[in-house]
Amino acid sequence: MQSPCCSPHTPLGIESSHCVPLKSIEQYAAAMARAQHARSPSSELGPGDFAVDYNSRTGRPNRKLRAPAHSPFLDSALAMSDGETEEEECGASRSRKRRRSPSPALPVCPDEYARMSGTPDIDTDDDAIQVHGPAKFPQLPAQQPPQQQLVRQITIKDVTINIPAGHQGPIMLHLDAGLACSTTFPTDNSQEMLLQRTAHGPSKRLRTQDVDVTSAPRPKRAGFLDLPAELRNEIYRMAFVRKNRLNFGSPKNFSRSAAFLRTCSQVHQEGREILYGENEFYFNRRTSRYGSFWEDGWRELGFKSVRQFVKSIGVTNLSLMRHVSFQFDDATPCLNPGNMTHEERRFVHDDVLISILRHLGDYAQLQRFDMNFHGRRRVERSDDRFLDCMKRIQADDVRFVPYPIGLQTAYAMESKQEESVRKMLLKSMIRKTKLYDQ
Repeated sequence: MQSPCCSPHTPLGIESSHCVPLKSIEQYAAAMARAQHARSPSSELGPGDFAVDYNSRTGRPNRKLRAPAHSPFLDSALAMSDGETEEEECGASRSRKRRRSPSPALPVCPDEYARMSGTPDIDTDDDAIQVHGPAKFPQLPAQQPPQQQLVRQITIKDVTINIPAGHQGPIMLHLDAGLACSTTFPTDNSQEMLLQRTAHGPSKRLRTQDVDVTSAPRPKRAGFLDLPAELRNEIYRMAFVRKNRLNFGSPKNFSRSAAFLRTCSQVHQEGREILYGENEFYFNRRTSRYGSFWEDGWRELGFKSVRQFVKSIGVTNLSLMRHVSFQFDDATPCLNPGNMTHEERRFVHDDVLISILRHLGDYAQLQRFDMNFHGRRRVERSDDRFLDCMKRIQADDVRFVPYPIGLQTAYAMESKQEESVRKMLLKSMIRKTKLYDQ
């Protein structure tokens, strides 16, 4: 058959020299559009075909701006014609995908057969009934009407097995070392429950783990919490209680509680009562400097370490304190800025000390409170702010002791305060109703 473009009646005057075999209607339509858009020869461009070439697959015009450089060597990829490339592209896009073959029919499930017959399919290790697919199942005995449960007792050495009446089939015994110390074996009721669970469960093998066997309990080793409370308290005292008081002015060996109290909540509850209740806490001014590395002059630490301690332990542990000794000292002139006057360095104007006294007055439940005023001036009734905070502290026993507190020396100094201040504090701070037995 002759190509349409090569017929004697060539449309729109297409010359026979330009005719190429067209393989599809799309190529023929592209050739017609190219012929319609063909330009006439011009003086600048000369004679030639300047029509726009369109892609037969996408319908978009082909760009001819970036032509590949001509190489003296012939590439096999370039030797292929455009028609062959288009055929390969069409063939790759039209490649048929393999369809999924239908799944085979499911075989008859042995569980359904066992459920319809009403008899569990129990496998044993040796004499097991193997079921594979739609194979024929053996004839099962007809169900017998329920009869009175009679138990036959068979004794094999030291093992007793209770078999219900009417049981059919072999019995497999799985014996191991754990059954040697067993005291309880399954009865007829537990055997029926085991058969029902095996019939409906996913497993078809009778396991020894399914048998309810109670073994003899292993001997339990005694731990710390198994000791009597009296012995535990003695251990707490050996770990937490110190012979000397806990001096915050020169702290030594303060790490005595963190690891032990973190073992469990019971040890934490029992141990902290002895740690805070049976130790004596001595609060005084710490004459050490502190500050940042960029600061020129560092300041005195004072009572800041005491405030951090009473705030960090919490109100519950603070309420467990029983014995507190407080030494009130003025700030050291050489450790403080020079713009502070003598009156500003008095302890009655120390904001950190006022905060500590308020915290003790709100949450502490003291049994004994010892104090000594060792400032440049004695405490007078005009120091209202300091005295009001002192009155909030309550204890069964309040004493004014000489300086230094707790040390027997010939150079001891009595506390500096007015007699009226002394009587007022004793009257306000001593608890009317005793909270602890002496």
